[in-house]
Amino acid sequence: MDLDRLQIRLRRRTTWEAIDLGFAMARRWFMPLWLLWLSTAVPVALIFFLLFNDTLWLVGLCLWWFKPLYEPTLMFWLSRAVFSETLSVKLVMKQWWRITRPQILINLTLRRFNPGRSFTMPVALLEQLKGKPRRQRVQVLGRNQHASAWLTVVGIHLETILQMAFITLLFFLIPEDLRWISLEDMFMGDGQIGEWLQLAGGVLCMSLIAPFYVSAGFALYLHRRSELEGWDLEIAFRQMNERYQQQTESRRSVGSVVSALILSLTIALVTNISLAPAPAYAAGMEAEQTRNTIEEVLADEAFGRYEQEGYWKYIGEEETQEQADNSWMPDFLKILFRIIRGFLEGYASVGKILMWGLGIAIVVYLLYRISQSQGWFDGFAAGRKSRRREQPVELFGLDLRPESLPDDPAAEALKLIEAGQLRAALSLLYRAALLTLINRHHIEIPRSATEGECVGLVERYRSTDEAAFFARLTGLWLRLAYGHQEPASADLITLCQQWQGVYGRVTD
Repeated sequence: MDLDRLQIRLRRRTTWEAIDLGFAMARRWFMPLWLLWLSTAVPVALIFFLLFNDTLWLVGLCLWWFKPLYEPTLMFWLSRAVFSETLSVKLVMKQWWRITRPQILINLTLRRFNPGRSFTMPVALLEQLKGKPRRQRVQVLGRNQHASAWLTVVGIHLETILQMAFITLLFFLIPEDLRWISLEDMFMGDGQIGEWLQLAGGVLCMSLIAPFYVSAGFALYLHRRSELEGWDLEIAFRQMNERYQQQTESRRSVGSVVSALILSLTIALVTNISLAPAPAYAAGMEAEQTRNTIEEVLADEAFGRYEQEGYWKYIGEEETQEQADNSWMPDFLKILFRIIRGFLEGYASVGKILMWGLGIAIVVYLLYRISQSQGWFDGFAAGRKSRRREQPVELFGLDLRPESLPDDPAAEALKLIEAGQLRAALSLLYRAALLTLINRHHIEIPRSATEGECVGLVERYRSTDEAAFFARLTGLWLRLAYGHQEPASADLITLCQQWQGVYGRVTD
């Protein structure tokens, strides 16, 4: 990727400025992009027309659904044009199948309703990624990027508005004496005239919006990659290096000129040639002339102007006794309003279905995440099983009956430490900790478990602080029970001081 050949200026932009850059690209290269879209869409429309010529609305629906077949060639052409490689429409269409084929099935099914389709298309088309690498790449690129979804929403509304405007314009171009059909019938009539007009208007409007939609998505993609990979910084450093080299060459040339002048002066002095320059005097200006000049400059429009701005302010609804009579409204406006209301009601129905689908998808996703959270599920199951099973009374040869332990194990252990009975104090603390895990926290500890497995269970189901405390306690107990190494009194006193904060009383 040669950034020196880039035809656009990369700088820090907002996502909306990136979309505006895409619109500028579409305006500059509109004709080849438009021809590329038509070169694919028109043959597809003819195929569907031959298949469903009796139901033109189905032809329009299929033509709209297969948009992912028409857009990759536009993206491919743009990816070359921004790097100063202008391809002909004929050359791109010769490679149509190679450009469109990657992931064509999933583009027409699962990804068809992806609102960020124009933004994620270059990942599969230009970076040739699929599967898990593609998902990871899209996740990185799409972080905090929501403008592509709004671009799709605005594009859908623009297509609808342009289609309505196209049909309305054709209606008003017909002389009033020759109109054999009403405006309402052109939109919603049973005849084929309205269906033909809607199909023709749909193809025309989709072809006009497609170059802007694809170019804006590609501009968002370039902007995001520039942010992540620092393209703008690389270009700036290259420009700085070029300027530095130019300045170095200019300094060298200036040095050569200065050396030549010094040599000429030396020769002139030797030959008694006077090179003293004639004195130059700056022209003076009177104070009154200066004041007049300043006033003329300040009177220019560039130094100030007055602007008047207006704004809308809500002052409340005006109370009326009866509904205003709208008999003054022309018939075609009434029809147009009814048509717009029908479109909005249709969009509301589709939105309702999408919201239900989104809610079901979220519930299914949450259930899937819960089923994948094996630790949470095992902890819940372990708690249920521990309440159903009989509580063990002995582990590792230690008595775990509640009546064998005092209400405050930490205070009792401190007394044993003062008496020099370190083994008894550590055993008391360890038994009390095990009893708390089994009786209060409902952690199932098998009778065959080792001390290390108990530490693993605590790390899995309890907090980090409690797991660290239990690990220190178990370590001291293992050194005492198997290594016959008595712990230091200070370590035991520290455990006793931390006991209340971790477990409190055993019989709370």
